[in-house]
Amino acid sequence: MHLLLSTIALRPYVFIFLASFLFIAIVNFGLRTTLLFTMLTYAVSLACEWSSIHNGFPFGLYHYIDATRGREIWVFGVPFMDSLSFTFLGFASYTVALLLSSPLYRRGADVRILDTWKIRRAPRVWLMAALFMVMVDMVVDPLSVLGDRWFLGKIFWYDPPGPHFGVPISNYLGWYFVAAITIAMFQWLDAALNRGPVKPAGLVPGMVSRALLGPMLYAGIVIFGITMLFRIDAPNIGWAAVFIFLPFAVLAIHILTRHESSGDDAAIERHLADFPYERDLPVWKPKSGRKRELRSVTA
Repeated sequence: MHLLLSTIALRPYVFIFLASFLFIAIVNFGLRTTLLFTMLTYAVSLACEWSSIHNGFPFGLYHYIDATRGREIWVFGVPFMDSLSFTFLGFASYTVALLLSSPLYRRGADVRILDTWKIRRAPRVWLMAALFMVMVDMVVDPLSVLGDRWFLGKIFWYDPPGPHFGVPISNYLGWYFVAAITIAMFQWLDAALNRGPVKPAGLVPGMVSRALLGPMLYAGIVIFGITMLFRIDAPNIGWAAVFIFLPFAVLAIHILTRHESSGDDAAIERHLADFPYERDLPVWKPKSGRKRELRSVTA
């Protein structure tokens, strides 16, 4: 317990992101999926990190420095918080891919995605989510290499350093490998545990714009990383990160705001057919004066 509290005090930013992920995942996908995904992703990430520090697969060879041993939790030679980060990074990346792949429903400040089980399990969502997770690491890892300049501290080093601001290309290939595995697990857990007419425990269908919370977490992680790069006087890496995400942000805004992204009545019906426990939400009821009414959804 002492080590757990010490770990939280030493790495508060990690646990802020973790707490945000747990809340967002539960209200969007339910308690069981969230907890199982967290445990399985941590186990996969830890196994891959253990493998990398011993034989270089899949991230490339690197070594942790025992500077914080006794001040934070370590598991099999890996800091606990390091493997834990894969959970919220993978989840946030998946929600961005799901948002960009689904029709949208807008009603004032309430924005909802009209996803279906076909969209949730689509290969394009899986592959895009893995890519989005690697994009985050292209900010996070160069920042982590410079941990001695900020409150992370110098905790590891690559052997040898790589061409991307000290990070080897194998690291990003490894991240895609791990991201593909963990996001596929999330898609499988979601379909196995949540498919059916009964609302999953913890899910809050009526929450306004709840589908935007995951992408907001993703944006928050990216902004945190880029801000820290400029604060530690690493503007070359900071601007490189900006130029990675600026075209992506412009494209995402274009996709989300174009007319073709707005779902019609048929898209609403397909969504409610797959998630019938949302049928009675007031959001789906036509506004006063609306000429066209939504057709009823049959079981």
